[in-house]
Amino acid sequence: MKSPQTPKTTSSKITSDSVSRQIAAATASPPFADAGPGSGKRIAIVSHSHPSISKGGAEIAAYTLFHGLRRLGYDAVFIGACQQGQRGKIELGPNEYAFYYDPHIYDHFYHLASGDVTAQLLTLIRDLKIDLINFHHFYIMGLAAFKQAAQEASVVFTIHEFLSICHNHGQMITRPAQILCSASSPNACGTCFPEYSSQQFALRKQNFLDSLTLADAFVSPSHFLAERFVDWGLEKDRMNVIENGLMYLHPPHLAQHSDNHIWKFGFFGQINPFKGVDIILQACELISKKPDLATGIRILIHGNLIGQSDAFVKKFEAALEEYDFLSYLGPYNNSSVNSLMENCDYILMPSRWWENSPVVIQEAYAVKRPLICTGIGGMAEKVINNVSGLHFAFNDPADLMAVIEKGASAAVHSALVQGIPGVLTADDMARQYLKVFNGIGEPAREQPTAIPAE
Repeated sequence: MKSPQTPKTTSSKITSDSVSRQIAAATASPPFADAGPGSGKRIAIVSHSHPSISKGGAEIAAYTLFHGLRRLGYDAVFIGACQQGQRGKIELGPNEYAFYYDPHIYDHFYHLASGDVTAQLLTLIRDLKIDLINFHHFYIMGLAAFKQAAQEASVVFTIHEFLSICHNHGQMITRPAQILCSASSPNACGTCFPEYSSQQFALRKQNFLDSLTLADAFVSPSHFLAERFVDWGLEKDRMNVIENGLMYLHPPHLAQHSDNHIWKFGFFGQINPFKGVDIILQACELISKKPDLATGIRILIHGNLIGQSDAFVKKFEAALEEYDFLSYLGPYNNSSVNSLMENCDYILMPSRWWENSPVVIQEAYAVKRPLICTGIGGMAEKVINNVSGLHFAFNDPADLMAVIEKGASAAVHSALVQGIPGVLTADDMARQYLKVFNGIGEPAREQPTAIPAE
């Protein structure tokens, strides 16, 4: 029986000095010069990364909320994790701080970090006099830091995925069979990971519940995710559902469709097996056998191929050579996603896992582009079939082809565009979070009060 290795505690003078310098700079030049005495709570938005290093959904959502709070005039700071080897890459703006970690010193089963990471985070919380902490993950900082931070301030935990429930990268997919999983249990999880005992999985869950239930409130971007966590053991009365907002919104450009219009279907995101790009490739093979459809559409893949298996890359490159209607346009920056999506008529999301509230959905809605997605989980919740997009059957390339064919119609597309809902701005997102923050019943602590906007 394999036992998870407990991470070694390390004392890092480099990281300790970094935090000290950040605090000294904040003292010399206060980040909240406009926040006078009695102005209310200081709020820390804490993320497992910083958008200048990683542009995952959780860190983008956390950063968007931080900016929304600041724009509304609230006393907020952003605290993000950064690998020691990436210190030169992180770009910290005003009111932004970092704690540093060694990625080799972390227990990925029980989610335990080094004592130095906990010490850095607690130093920032104490010296910045944080009153309310909104964690957007536990990863990197570890559950011990979460527990100790809860002794220092009120805590709101925003849940972005299933990692605490599922050890398989939070995907809720069995291994090696790759079947969708609806619920975890020590025995079922032990079947996926025979190197761990059912007792270890039971202990893992209990450790998570002991830590996360210290939060005063929980936030989930989708009802689907919220319900899963309530079933798993979190209190329903402390659960709130708030959609993620977008930092910047621009008026969408709506194209006119002529009779000979070439319909463009775009994929945006990580190119990996969970995201279902291979289902697109299988659908392409079927589309190629229908000449009228193949000559009337284009499928555009945006994303990064780095890190994929050699077998997948060869299959992907072979498909690009074989199908004239399939193109790979490479990685993209978030700053260009609006214009890239506006070059498409539909956004494809063929994910093989449940998803939660993917930012791609909000980005597509912001430019009034309907989606074609797998009809499960958070995707089915956020994209209403035949209203704001079209669903296809899970893991079914033939059905994906049929739905693409259905969507290549001006009448269908126009009706779906009309059904696309509005998107929250960063300010809208912050206002909804403030209702949760203000609802935390701690009479000894003041509630957040607006300060003059910057």
